[in-house]
Amino acid sequence: MSLRGSIAFLTGTRLVVNTGHRFVFPFLPAISRGLGISLEQSGLLLSARSLSFVATPLVVGTVGRGERRARLIVFGLALLAVGAAITAATGAVAGALVGFILLGMGKPTFDAAAQAYVADRAPFERRARYLSVLELTWAGGMLVGAPVTGWLIAEWGWRAPFWSISALFVVAAIAAPRVLDADDAGDAATTVPLRPDRPMLALLGTGLLFSFAAENTFVVFGAWLEDGFALSLAGLGLAATAIAVAELAGEGSVLLFADRIGPRRMVIAGLAASVAGYLALTVAADTLGGGLIVLAFTFIAFEITIVATLPLATEAAPGARSRFLAWLMVALGVGRALGDAIGPPLYKGSGVAANGAVSAGAAFLALAMLLVGLSGSARQLR
Repeated sequence: MSLRGSIAFLTGTRLVVNTGHRFVFPFLPAISRGLGISLEQSGLLLSARSLSFVATPLVVGTVGRGERRARLIVFGLALLAVGAAITAATGAVAGALVGFILLGMGKPTFDAAAQAYVADRAPFERRARYLSVLELTWAGGMLVGAPVTGWLIAEWGWRAPFWSISALFVVAAIAAPRVLDADDAGDAATTVPLRPDRPMLALLGTGLLFSFAAENTFVVFGAWLEDGFALSLAGLGLAATAIAVAELAGEGSVLLFADRIGPRRMVIAGLAASVAGYLALTVAADTLGGGLIVLAFTFIAFEITIVATLPLATEAAPGARSRFLAWLMVALGVGRALGDAIGPPLYKGSGVAANGAVSAGAAFLALAMLLVGLSGSARQLR
């Protein structure tokens, strides 16, 4: 199949994947009420989902042995379908925990395979553009998914979105082998050892820190809007939509400029803007308009950072692309898990301004690590 056709399928599928991942943030209070648990406890569910990312290299190294992309894509979708169904079917904390863990394993497995599939077929000088198209679905997961899931929850309860995305994952898993290129076999699928070096470790550390910074603040924005400004479910959906438009601007910036000025410079700019955004949140959190503007700016900066990181990561280990991307997913997952665990109690104890201050510090450390770790790299990590 043509690269454009494959990207179209992967983009549509990843829109559902990212919707399933992201809708829980603005509606976390509603989900926690449905499960009969506190906001802090529901934050731990998200932490478990993020921590399950650590299984990604094992999944990629076994199911995807020999850099098999299509097989990994189908397996990731199967994990997502089962995880969403278990969460909805049980309606209990134990079931939700199992479901969230499976969801947490399925998403990075699908993401690493899809990104490697595209990177295999796109030259580096145009890779940021193609990967950015795939990453537009991150904003789409909020822009399209948040209003739809808000309506589903309002009409049929918190379980409805989980049932819906589970069905869509099943459809995508059945369609994937029919629309994607078949995996290589034989000598073409020989496994290349993955040997971490300074640039690889710098990318992993940077990813952990900036994902923690984002999650630490973003995990509580639904509670902040609900507690501080008494927004309804519909209002939360609209606020999430406004933020998603801002995210789309960040992803679009990488699409338009990263191949021209270099993804490394885009990551540096995104991290510097993130530091400024988190710091601004510490003084703008008391007003709805000001807080949303600052939060939207910070979402733009985060999207620039993470989307521009991907083309760098795909060239960090070209012969072991999906396995290094799997380790990047682990780093991002650990960062999110820390943010999910720390963010809610930090917000409950000191308010969203404290979340912003902690996130600013983490983003600054990420920037320093990137500058030091990639300095003098001989590869195309420019």
